[in-house]
Amino acid sequence: MADKSNKKIIKKPNPFIYYPGMFLVGLFLKFWLRTTYELDALKDIKEPSIVVCPHVSNIDFLLVAKALLPYRPTFIVSQHFMVNPKTRWILEQMHVIPKKMFCPDVKTIMNIMRAKESGNIIVIFPEGRLTCSGHSVQVTEGTAELIKKLGVDVYCITENGAYKTLPKWGKSGFRRGRIHVTSEKLFSGADASSASIDEINASLDRAILHDEDQIFTDVEYQCKAPAKGLDGILYKCPECLQEFRIYSDEQRIWCSYCGLEARLDNKYELHGGPFRRINDWYSWQEEMIDLDKPMRSNCLIGVVGPDGNMDKTAGSGHIVMTRDTISFTGQCYGEPLEFTEPTSVIKAFPASVGDHFDIYSKKVLYYIIPQPDKRSAIKWVIWLDKLTKERDAALS
Repeated sequence: MADKSNKKIIKKPNPFIYYPGMFLVGLFLKFWLRTTYELDALKDIKEPSIVVCPHVSNIDFLLVAKALLPYRPTFIVSQHFMVNPKTRWILEQMHVIPKKMFCPDVKTIMNIMRAKESGNIIVIFPEGRLTCSGHSVQVTEGTAELIKKLGVDVYCITENGAYKTLPKWGKSGFRRGRIHVTSEKLFSGADASSASIDEINASLDRAILHDEDQIFTDVEYQCKAPAKGLDGILYKCPECLQEFRIYSDEQRIWCSYCGLEARLDNKYELHGGPFRRINDWYSWQEEMIDLDKPMRSNCLIGVVGPDGNMDKTAGSGHIVMTRDTISFTGQCYGEPLEFTEPTSVIKAFPASVGDHFDIYSKKVLYYIIPQPDKRSAIKWVIWLDKLTKERDAALS
């Protein structure tokens, strides 16, 4: 018999922190954010299993954790959160598995396999990043292969209304309206093992597909400043076509060049401009991208310092993105730094709206902070998204 004593166990979240914390979280979700649940599909869930979820809000983790009680799941989270001292301690107590996003990461795959062997429920957000517009983005490559290899039951938990409650771009905190969490069983373990990769991908694409513009359209999400932060994702004026002359305040978004003005109400409807929905404007910006014009910008660069925390003042330089490559030239901690990565490998940029986007080179995480306007990070995100969609369409 094989000796299992040396196998690494992936621990579950610390119960002395997890259960009291989730009790308080549950009260907040129910009574303040008006969260309801439809969880019949989870009645037969057992350990180990996989749960996949669309990623629409920073509170998705709380909603999914509450839905899975009394189980203490293992979450796969971006390495981005582990370099922030404000989130690292609690995530370490939760025994999450960090993942280098849009970067080959064998260590993460091994830890997920160990989590299965440890009998854990594994929660994956297969888009690999939080959507800016409330609409799902493409599922990352390799997810279907991982599901097939694990060969356990697969479920989906969807957090309807979570984006409207706390949009990624919002700067006015929680917006009280409605959240409805639903569940679905996608595969049994046997079916996951026997299904083709195409069949698993089709099921994932259908389950993850999410559009908050079509959800709770008659619900008002209470907020005194619904438009604050919207200029972090809407950068191009649909009238004069100027870029980064767009600004927003509590209820308005306007162009400082031509004077175009629209107002965002508490139902997420725009009034006064050519678009009724935020996502319509966001999608139009993607349509306007010319992939034959490379992206270029001066930038600051952040890197993890000796203390394990992200140092956003580590260096500076110039970054260029073409159809084929993303290249940085500059300095970091006073030493020359250059790297080039193929766009076919990177595929997408996780980003913090109005501040920076993430890129890995040789498995090192860098924050790219465009200058002089940090808000331009979103154009880099949209540019690469369009390129990846074009490339994927050509291969299909």
